Amino acid sequence: MHSGAQYHEMFKEGCRLSGQIEAARVPGTVHLQAVNTKEKTLNLAFTNVSHHVHHFSFGEAPRRSIYSLPAEYKRHVNPLDGRTFAVDKFHLAPQHYIKVVHTRFETTGVRSYQQTHQWSIRMLQRKTIPQAKFSYDLSPVEVVVSKGDRRWYDFVTSLLAIIGGAFTVMSMSAGFLNFASAQFKASINKLG
Repeated sequence: MHSGAQYHEMFKEGCRLSGQIEAARVPGTVHLQAVNTKEKTLNLAFTNVSHHVHHFSFGEAPRRSIYSLPAEYKRHVNPLDGRTFAVDKFHLAPQHYIKVVHTRFETTGVRSYQQTHQWSIRMLQRKTIPQAKFSYDLSPVEVVVSKGDRRWYDFVTSLLAIIGGAFTVMSMSAGFLNFASAQFKASINKLG
């Protein structure tokens, strides 16, 4: 009924939320929704919970800068930062699914929370109040990233394993071909 709603200038404004939540290391959900106050009454079923995330992170501020992390890890530290999640119709609400893994880098001593993020838009019933939901799951394990040098004997062992594997495969192939050849010759001798 309300698909294709046009936004006016008033839809370019919104609330600015900021805060910290202290939670146990168990899965949880943060719900953001509009509610009526004494001064203002809203038609809550038609509120738009589109949002722009300036910063969303887990844990305390790192002792050392996260800029010292390798590039492949940096993009997973705060993947929601600077992103906009918009819905263009009424009775829709974004839902975020975040998996969080505590990560420690041995070489630099930096600790961070690596996150994977997925999101979807939920269709709501007509009288349901839209909520932006952030569901998170904190992993019970810690990932330790360390840089290991390869010793010369690791290289020699790998080289010998490759040579041995190639020799074994070739020996098995030669044995199979000899057996198949002998069977073929025996079947030809029986025919003639």
